[in-house]
Parts: sequence; structure tokens; C-alpha cells
Amino acid sequence: MSAPEFRDYLANAIRTYAQDKIQAGNWSQDEALERSIKEFEGYLPQGVQTPNNYLFSLMNENGDKVGILWYATLPKRPGLAFIYDFEIYELFRRRGYASQALSAMEKDAKALGLQQIELHVFGHNTAARALYMKVGFVETNVMMVKTIS
Repeated sequence: MSAPEFRDYLANAIRTYAQDKIQAGNWSQDEALERSIKEFEGYLPQGVQTPNNYLFSLMNENGDKVGILWYATLPKRPGLAFIYDFEIYELFRRRGYASQALSAMEKDAKALGLQQIELHVFGHNTAARALYMKVGFVETNVMMVKTIS
């Protein structure tokens, strides 16, 4: 991912992450944007050049940008790649790009000597959950909440 692409990605990702945290009930509307900014600053203090982080613009065979993928290796968890963000843009969904990107990422992870890939998915994102299970991910923890009045 180039520096200009990263700037565009970051602006969108901060907004989207804040909205997901609100929808999941983790953050209030008032605090979400500020908290999202702080989290991204912590994860990517040097932007696209942050060590151990791999950010990709996903391109199709026609040269169209179909999505993004960001994963990192974590020094405190050797052998693990953690997917921080993965999106196939709406126009390009259901064409196999997600499976292809995850397969390519798995090959990259193996080349780095990694043995596992981990990710977090919001409970309300049923399409992503189905995709990840389809390509071999298994749920390891499920948090649930019940709002009472």
C-alpha cells in the first residue's frame, strides 16, 4: 500500500471502526471517533512503515482495487499473524476475491515462518463470519451480551 493509499485507507478505517464499535455496544457515539483514532495511532505509529505490519491494496486481474488487507506479526505471540483489517469493496464482493486474498496471505504467513492466523470479527458481521469459517477459521471465543431494562 502506498503512502497516499494509506492516508485514504486510514481516514475510512477510523470511521468504520468507530461505527462498528458503536454498533457492537462497545463504545458510545460521543467517544467512538476519538477512541478509534487513538487505537490506530497506537497500532500504526509509523503509518504504512510501522514494523511488523503488512498493509496491502488488493488488486484484481484488471488492475482494479478491490479491497484492502492489513495484518501484523506480534512480538509477544511468536508464530502468529493477526489480521487487523480486511475488506473487499461492495462492488467486488461474491467474486472469490476474499478467498483468494486470504489464501495469498496464508502463503505469505508461511513464508514468514508463522503457524497461525488470528482475527477478530464483530458479531453483527455475519457475512464475514461465514467467509472465515468457509476458508478454515474456527471460533475460539464468543462474547455475548444481553441488554436489560
